[in-house]
Amino acid sequence: MGINDIELEKIIQLITQRTGIIPRASHRDGIKSYVEETIGKKCTVQNYLNAIIADSAQFSDLVNESTVNETYFFREEKQFALLKQRILPMWRALNGSVPIKIWSAACSYGEEPYSLALLANQCNVKVQITASDINSEVLEHCRKGEFLSSSIRQVDGLQFKPLLEPYIKADKKIHFPSEITSLITTKRINLSMIDSPSMDSLLPKNQNIIFLRNVFIYFNQDLRSRILHTIAQKCLADGGVLFVSMSEIAQLDSSVMPPSFEKVMDGSVFYFHKKEREVGLYGKNLC
Repeated sequence: MGINDIELEKIIQLITQRTGIIPRASHRDGIKSYVEETIGKKCTVQNYLNAIIADSAQFSDLVNESTVNETYFFREEKQFALLKQRILPMWRALNGSVPIKIWSAACSYGEEPYSLALLANQCNVKVQITASDINSEVLEHCRKGEFLSSSIRQVDGLQFKPLLEPYIKADKKIHFPSEITSLITTKRINLSMIDSPSMDSLLPKNQNIIFLRNVFIYFNQDLRSRILHTIAQKCLADGGVLFVSMSEIAQLDSSVMPPSFEKVMDGSVFYFHKKEREVGLYGKNLC
């Protein structure tokens, strides 16, 4: 059974209302195809809409089909180079064996948190990583620590490929052992509900580094502001740093940024630094 534009719009509006995601035009066709396949010939669109409103499991399946999850290891490698050259060595010098806390706040299949774990190991820095996403299927994939060769790109991220080579098997797939997977804890977090009291217990607190990349393009200004202010108030430690995608920097101006955040340029890399009240990311203000 096909669905018309008005019916599709009702489903899109429900997705946006509950997740904050505003699907791009190119992605709406995929959502439409999924709904038509799910409905089949035995269900009306209205019955399906009623079902996803009432049944959280069915809505979760829809959300899993509605999120964009294309990523790869060491994406935007200049940010990882900054971590390797400055931030992680400075942490180790000033904090010794104290673990650095990192939140990969839209982790997709897991390439980002595993990239962070491998880099921390190379810098001899103990690390505790929280990987979160709204999509339950990608979180299950992340927990397994198994990836296809397509998760390695031949340009961006290539300088860090030697960190992956010990885990590339004969079938060209990447398999991480328990000593790597154990560094990563997964959580299902709906960022559109980040400032809800019911979400408070799930949020990673006192994080020294937060990666929140390639998600703001799907959110409106109000939700961007709510997410960033909650991160500033509840999640990012004083002196901590927030990385967003380099393509998103221009969208995050003073209308959405908390007053405690300052934009920093280090070489060609931009990030946001949370001003310290007493001590910072490195034990003192070095950002």
